[in-house]
Amino acid sequence: MSKQCKSCGKYYNGDYCDKCGYGKKDIKSKEAMKYHKSTTPAKFRTKEQKAEAAKWEKERAESKQMKRHKDPNANVKFLIIVAVVAVFAVLGVLYSNGIIFSSKKEEVIKNYFSAIEKGDFDKFVSCFPKEIKNEYETQREEAGYSKEECMNEVLYGDFKETYGDDYTIEVELGKQTKLEKNDYDMTDYKEAYGSSPSISEAYEIVTNVTFKGSKSSEDAKLYIYVGKCSGSWKIFNITQDNGIIDESTGMVQEENTNE
Repeated sequence: MSKQCKSCGKYYNGDYCDKCGYGKKDIKSKEAMKYHKSTTPAKFRTKEQKAEAAKWEKERAESKQMKRHKDPNANVKFLIIVAVVAVFAVLGVLYSNGIIFSSKKEEVIKNYFSAIEKGDFDKFVSCFPKEIKNEYETQREEAGYSKEECMNEVLYGDFKETYGDDYTIEVELGKQTKLEKNDYDMTDYKEAYGSSPSISEAYEIVTNVTFKGSKSSEDAKLYIYVGKCSGSWKIFNITQDNGIIDESTGMVQEENTNE
């Protein structure tokens, strides 16, 4: 049998009004609260109606109290979050373009030799562009070597045999020559690795390296080619020349073999 809702006047079947929610336990919807108003004058209300009206009045008071206690700084906090996100987005763009937090070309060379000396595989591969880095990592995984084994036994195990387990590496940077774009063609690189990074700057750096250990020591003259990719300097190639390098010109002096 249909019943008439005491709140909104609509007839309904069931335990509560399907229009305003009257009769539903713990109803808190705005739609139900809208109809929570007695149309019967107070002096003519029954005991039940008075109790219902008091209940509705209490619910309205609690609702107003909750609104008053709403965090007054909510909008400010939201704006702060938006501002922080915007700042990080700008910093990301600046970093990717090498404007801030960019590494130095000297650092990548020192990190390279430091990684060899300490047997740090992760630091070692981070000195190269991603294509070379990925190739080192893939070869290590396919061969089943740990990072430590790869550095200390596979890649540079001969250093310990030659210089001793306690060997150290000293690095001295010499003449730095900026390369023009036509001095570094990435065609062969792309063919070898499938892709090539965008290089904004490139240098050839003469590097004097001394290996010292309990077994022996040795000096080496290296040409290290570094390029700046997305704000970070990476090593692309290293060549060695056993001749004597004139630091003022960066050229190799031919040794006089005539007696």
